[in-house]
Amino acid sequence: MFHAFIVNTTICVIDWTVPSSQYLVIREKFMNQTCYMCEAEATSMEHVPPKCLFPESKNLPSGVDLRKNLIKVPSCDQHNSHKSLDDEYFMFVIASAFHGNNPREKHFDTKIMRAAKRRPHILSTVLQNLTTVYLKEQGGPLIETAAFQVDVGRFENVVQHIACGIFYDHYKRKWHGGFRVFTNELLDLTSENSYERNDLIQKVSHTISTSFTSLPEFGENKEVFLYKIFSDPSDRHAIHMVFYEGVEITVLLNSV
Repeated sequence: MFHAFIVNTTICVIDWTVPSSQYLVIREKFMNQTCYMCEAEATSMEHVPPKCLFPESKNLPSGVDLRKNLIKVPSCDQHNSHKSLDDEYFMFVIASAFHGNNPREKHFDTKIMRAAKRRPHILSTVLQNLTTVYLKEQGGPLIETAAFQVDVGRFENVVQHIACGIFYDHYKRKWHGGFRVFTNELLDLTSENSYERNDLIQKVSHTISTSFTSLPEFGENKEVFLYKIFSDPSDRHAIHMVFYEGVEITVLLNSV
């Protein structure tokens, strides 16, 4: 699968260092809590979705805060700091998306491009099979841009963690069942019937998005992230996530 983006590229850097003076306080705070993903002892709080997706105040107009009351859940090291590189990869894919708003573009042009200059070697590892493509939305102009091959397994692993974190925060219990991911951003450029497949992906994504229209929105920084959730009595759930007011990802959770 490939991901289309308006040419500019790279990755964000997260500082996971915890000052030693805070360590004992953190340990006491999470004592008797377990990780949102597993039964290991919680040692920190995981941001859901990853904090690196939310632009810092220094990169925004004066007085604008897009990090208000971020969702946090108790986590072990494996499901927090140990997956930081995957979180950065996911951030790169989402922030370089074709769809999205001004905060997405600003985040890309500031934090991501600065990181690219510091670590240019990352581009060669992230931008696999870079290809020129032409995109056209209904009623819009034809746009020359580019696409790169996305590591779908890595992408969906982060999406799974986000969905499980939202589920934990929303229902105060863990999800250990199955999941399936749908998104309007990953395109097929290699199959013989890629046009038909991509058209179907967009239609299905639109149908899914429409089905959530009447449900309440959650998230205090809706320009960056919001979600809606639907559940039925059979313990089946659907979480519809919107990043930067344009990138839509829906996760279906089914008991197995």
